[in-house]
Amino acid sequence: MTTRIGIDFGTANTVVAGWDHDLDRGEPIPLPGLDLRREGTRGVDQRVVPSRIAFSGGGDRRWIGAQVTPEIADDPENAAFQSTKSAVTGRAVDIPRRLGGDRTVTARQAATRFLSDVMAAATLAVDSGDLEIVATAPVESFDTYRDWLVREVGEEAGGAARLRVVDEATAAAVGYSARLNPGDVFLVFDFGAGTLDTSVVKVLNPSNATAGASVRTIAKAGLDLGGDHIDALLAEHVAERTGVPFGDAEEYNRVFRALLRSAERAKVALTTRDAAKVEAGRFGMEVTRAEFDGLLKRKDVLGRVNRALRKTLDGAAAKGFPADEISKVFLVGGTSLIPAVQDVLSLQFPPDSLHLDRPLEAVAAGAAGIAGGYELSDHIQHDYAIRHVNRDTGAYEFETLVEAGTEYPTPEPVKKLTIKAIRNGQRQLGIAVYELAHASHREASSDLEIMFDANGGARTVAVTAQRLQERSRLWLNEDSPTFLEADPPAEAGVDRFRLDFRVDAQKRLTVSAYDILRNTLVLDRQPVVRLS
Repeated sequence: MTTRIGIDFGTANTVVAGWDHDLDRGEPIPLPGLDLRREGTRGVDQRVVPSRIAFSGGGDRRWIGAQVTPEIADDPENAAFQSTKSAVTGRAVDIPRRLGGDRTVTARQAATRFLSDVMAAATLAVDSGDLEIVATAPVESFDTYRDWLVREVGEEAGGAARLRVVDEATAAAVGYSARLNPGDVFLVFDFGAGTLDTSVVKVLNPSNATAGASVRTIAKAGLDLGGDHIDALLAEHVAERTGVPFGDAEEYNRVFRALLRSAERAKVALTTRDAAKVEAGRFGMEVTRAEFDGLLKRKDVLGRVNRALRKTLDGAAAKGFPADEISKVFLVGGTSLIPAVQDVLSLQFPPDSLHLDRPLEAVAAGAAGIAGGYELSDHIQHDYAIRHVNRDTGAYEFETLVEAGTEYPTPEPVKKLTIKAIRNGQRQLGIAVYELAHASHREASSDLEIMFDANGGARTVAVTAQRLQERSRLWLNEDSPTFLEADPPAEAGVDRFRLDFRVDAQKRLTVSAYDILRNTLVLDRQPVVRLS
């Protein structure tokens, strides 16, 4: 029998779940020595692997998860990493860390090593000769993240299992779907350490479901905002109030890194207590719940959360699913445990519709559920466009090919256009396909990010306009932008090929190409790129 597991690599915590055939749901898999139990809410303990890895100074030893104790992390001879997911998704600058001598390791390399080690441990734990793994990826970086999982993590893990990838918001929905009835419309509020994703989802009636599909996503929105950013704001607040000196950059980074760890602990404590201390050596102060809530309001954290929520609800309402038809709201991710965040939801929904019983396990459990057969019928999550040059100005312009929200497969073309050569005698023609992920579904970025220096120190830096621009578009077929051969060669400025674009059942953008000069069909639904 095939063993199916789901893995959710989170910014702060990673969860491994297996498909329980008797319970018909995903359940966490114990990984002794690597995992620990953390309180979710109302006394519910959940099994997680802290998303941390440390390398010894000589690079001959490493520790992962719960093995990375404060003593190991604080040892200057070691290189300890956390929040490495941001480096993989492109939301953080990746400065190499020194291991000793001339050896260095980047956060991306650390993330690859960490997750491949977790996969290897999970493979040993289930001890199956026929293993299928479903891993989850952030919506806004699905394609590049999927490639990282398959090419880098999968290879490091030894390729002992079949690996599939689904988006995190969809997996979270499946993690709770067993508690819903066909026809129900619900909201997934996924607020983790790195991002916020909100999704309105409908459970399909069996008679209306496509093969293997049980739910459909109606509307989505998100923010590059999470618990790490809140930790940074709280650490900055304490650093400013206690007078941490800026004069010595290396010393400031060292102190700020310690404040970040303390701020994370204080943030968790403030979910149930009225006060907690944030400290790093002689720099420290007590922060009350009221002061913490005030900081979240002043820095517009709660405002941005509310606007993302409203964007999703408005998108669902525009498709015929108003907020009063949403029967349940499932909160996912550690940051959703902050009382002030829950208050934002309480203003929109009745208290008895809010559910918090699996905030840390839901995504991995949902991934295991998908591996167990709960496939999803979803829509295209981003806008996709082609790039061309304006002949009058010489500037690049973008023309939409596929809009976010398009249901697939598309029997009719989603776009028809003609292309022409830009010079006489041109033989190779094609198009550049771009994903406009952040522009369509996610606010471009947080206004700050955490940067780690080569010694493991940290500080916050403002996100530049150039950085925002780089994040707003992703060239998907940069390695193969040309796919048409003009024979005989094309003439400049004369229409040569007519193109019809569709999206197939595998979520791939396909093209059919007709050679106008030769009056011949040269491509018939040829895949160009995979969409998300």
